[in-house]
Amino acid sequence: MPLLLITILFAVQPCLDVLAFWTKNDTATPAGYIRLVILVLLPLISFVVSGEKKRQLAFYSIAGGFCLLHCLNCFRNGYISPAYDIRYLASVIQMPVFTVCFFTLIHDNDTKEAALRGVKAAALLTLLFFILARITSTGNVTYGEGLGYSGWVIDENRNANSTIFVILGCFSIYFALNSSKNTYLFLIPLTVDIVYLVTGTKGCYFSIFAVFLSYGVYLLYQKYVLRKELKRTALIILTVLAVFSAVIYPWTPRYKVTEAQRKTARGTQGEIEATLLEKGIDITDMSPQERFDNPVVKEVFEFYYWKYLGVKPDLIDRFTMDRVLMQYKMSTNVAKLIDARVMERNYADMVFQDSDLPTKIVGFEASEMGFDGVYDLENDWHAVFYYYGYLGFFLYVGFVLTILYRCLLVLWRDSFKTITLEQFCCFLVFILVIGLAHFSGATLRRPNVSIWLSLILALMTLCTEAKEYEAQYHRTGLQC
Repeated sequence: MPLLLITILFAVQPCLDVLAFWTKNDTATPAGYIRLVILVLLPLISFVVSGEKKRQLAFYSIAGGFCLLHCLNCFRNGYISPAYDIRYLASVIQMPVFTVCFFTLIHDNDTKEAALRGVKAAALLTLLFFILARITSTGNVTYGEGLGYSGWVIDENRNANSTIFVILGCFSIYFALNSSKNTYLFLIPLTVDIVYLVTGTKGCYFSIFAVFLSYGVYLLYQKYVLRKELKRTALIILTVLAVFSAVIYPWTPRYKVTEAQRKTARGTQGEIEATLLEKGIDITDMSPQERFDNPVVKEVFEFYYWKYLGVKPDLIDRFTMDRVLMQYKMSTNVAKLIDARVMERNYADMVFQDSDLPTKIVGFEASEMGFDGVYDLENDWHAVFYYYGYLGFFLYVGFVLTILYRCLLVLWRDSFKTITLEQFCCFLVFILVIGLAHFSGATLRRPNVSIWLSLILALMTLCTEAKEYEAQYHRTGLQC
């Protein structure tokens, strides 16, 4: 595959997101069709140029076999919407498929540099589009006016956009630290900090500290373990920006959103207990079953559960109030009761409970949670588990852990004494993405984000394999 095409593949990603914003409709966008074409063509190209076709065939056989089992089981249960479920499945399977492709296509220093040029271009384009959207007031807000800004991003992609900002921001600081120009050392981290603050999501705000302080620790590692000259300017800039971000927190969009959520919870917390105390009943020491069995207590809980959970009435309509009460274990924690993500997880959990063994093994169809995104899980790892069952979750997590294990094994053999900045960047981004996948529903199941995870896994493997080959050469007395 020509190096220019590798660069273009990554550089074009923010352009596709902008295209989706300006061409959005009720069915699909041209960007979605383009990504589908890439999903079809990239494995074909990778297979043609691969020198290890047997391994690729083995992977595609396992992945394809699971997808077939999932779909056949959904037909057995009576498919609600094959088109929706298969499209959803394709978006989830993209990450491991692209990772395998990138193992083949990004295999040496030249192809790696071509991919990194694509990352640089994507970061610059993302920043440019973000600024243009702000200047022209044509972009999308994150949570509402004055509560964060996302830019030219469709509503469904706001969480995905936040994760992309985290990924590209982390890579951008790597590029800055890899540069000898102090201008870059100052302007790039400052720009990343501003974008993270303006966006207003938890992922972006807390990534300021995770990214900046982690790179600061690495700079100290370079000084005291690798015995390299300390980049004092970079360390000071990263530390100052992290402190600055902490100090101005009360004036950030993130603070405003958090306070609004806290006020909602504070305004209602204790209502159930207070109402029951007026009736002469203290439920403090009562077990969930005891609360459920007491008619007066149960009636009060039903009233307030309708109040708190009524924003998603299908939860109660489908599973009955009695079952919902026990699913929540008769909790009086209002913050938990009004949390939409908890509602979605409980909805999926009850669907899963009602499923037979084959469905629990290969998962239930995503359409069980609706088509409008109201109940679609906002936690990626939970979604993979419920939608694709024990087997799908095992295969997906096993795929990621196998790659991680192989990479860490190489570093372990070296006692973690010669970790390069590139390796550190890849592992840092990987940890951030995996963590965000737990809190966000837009990392593993959004093609515009999962392609970056595929690249990260490929780069992690490539840079650790290079270390392993170098170690082998040294052990045999050969020169690299």
